[in-house]
Amino acid sequence: MGSFGRPPMTPRRARARRQTLRFRKLIHAPLRFVYRWCTDFREDDDAITNSIYHYSARIVLRERSRLVRIIIVPGPDRNRNTDVEIITLVPPDRWRLRKLSVSDDETGSYRLTRKGSTLTRLDMRFHRTWKTGRAPATARYRALFERVWDRYVSAIEKEYRDQRAS
Repeated sequence: MGSFGRPPMTPRRARARRQTLRFRKLIHAPLRFVYRWCTDFREDDDAITNSIYHYSARIVLRERSRLVRIIIVPGPDRNRNTDVEIITLVPPDRWRLRKLSVSDDETGSYRLTRKGSTLTRLDMRFHRTWKTGRAPATARYRALFERVWDRYVSAIEKEYRDQRAS
């Protein structure tokens, strides 16, 4: 036993590193539309980002307030990582993510704010705990995340414009 009756830190626990990141996006569509779009998880969602993440998803549970999906992410040397995502829906303007994987765990919170009749702000906050190896540079993670969400925002706005035009 370590000090204060706690077990000694293992090398694995000693290497864990936590990152906290915040992002904000303005979306030219009403809050209600944005919420429905963002929480309509599908197995082909990776197509929206043009495979930036290169994952495949399988939804294993879909309930009114919760969704569970399995994410398969290709890894080095043809290995694959399997992540489990638990998404909790809090209508009309929030949802939460809990991701569990071998390399890292992540919690995310998403909140929408109406900024006008057709303008919505999306605030996102993520806590990632890296359990193995070194955490990627925050700047690299931020750049990748911004690319992905720029594509999501573009898709949301296009779908909203198309719906209004029809």
